[in-house]
Amino acid sequence: RQWDCDVIPALVHPYMAYIHLSQRGQSHTDPPPIKCSCNCRGVLKQVTAVYMDHKDSFHSLQICPCAPAPLQLVQQGLFPCLLVYPALAVSLKMVEFVLMLFLHLAPNETAWSDALTTFLARWGHVFEAQDSLCRQFTSALGQFQILLCVVNAEVDKQIIIARHEI
Repeated sequence: RQWDCDVIPALVHPYMAYIHLSQRGQSHTDPPPIKCSCNCRGVLKQVTAVYMDHKDSFHSLQICPCAPAPLQLVQQGLFPCLLVYPALAVSLKMVEFVLMLFLHLAPNETAWSDALTTFLARWGHVFEAQDSLCRQFTSALGQFQILLCVVNAEVDKQIIIARHEI
C-alpha cells in the first residue's frame, strides 16, 4: 500500500527526468544530492547495486524523511528492491531490458535471476544468499511495472493539458 500511495507517485517525475537525461546521452552517476530540509541526521545505508555486467556494493545513502532511499536511487539510475531501507537496487536499464525481454519470451523471473547471478559470479560478483537476487528482483520488477503505468498516465495527462492550451 505504501508503494502505491506514497513511493510510486513520488518517483514519477524523477524517473521522467532520468529518461530525459538518458535520451540526451547524459550520465546519471553524479546526480545533485538531495538537500535535507528536516535537519535530521538520517540513517546511513549501504546499498548493493546490480547492473547487467557487475555488482557494486559501495553505494551509500543518507536516508531521512525528506530524502527517501527510492528517490535517491532513481536519481542514480537504480530501482530499489525494498521500500524504506533497501539493501539491494537494480539498474533501471536492466529492469527495462527484462521487461522488453519478457514481451518476447515467456516471463520467468527465476530463470533470469539465476542466469544473472551465475554470470556475475563468474566475474567475481557473488551474492551472499542463493535466492537473494531472485526474491528481491521479482518484487522490484512488479513495482517498476506499476511505476511505468503511472508515468504513462502522467504523460497522457500532460498531452491532454497541452492540447487544451493550444
